[in-house]
Amino acid sequence: GAMAERTQLKGFITFTVLMTSIIYPIVVYWGWSGSGVFNFTDEAGESKSVVGPPLIDFAGSGLVHMVGGIGALCGAVIVGPRKGRYDPETEAHFQGHSIPLCVLGTFFLWFGWYGF
Repeated sequence: GAMAERTQLKGFITFTVLMTSIIYPIVVYWGWSGSGVFNFTDEAGESKSVVGPPLIDFAGSGLVHMVGGIGALCGAVIVGPRKGRYDPETEAHFQGHSIPLCVLGTFFLWFGWYGF
């Protein structure tokens, strides 16, 4: 959503494939495996973490939203603002969104929230 209307389909697919096949699996392994990037085994053979106790992630929501939010922020920063949106010469002529599609998207979100 952060890159909507700013990228071509091939750029969005590339971002999605990179995110779901490389970045997300590595980050969730670090968080959910119990033997992540900051863990080591001490002299007694016990697994310890450099940063303290292991991560407790309720239903996986913390890592999922962290990776998605950071990915969206990085994508939006790399792609930049929409063309013509913040240009003083063309700002008055910028086309608004489709109200029926906004309502439809809202219904999809409500359905997903209630279903979950």
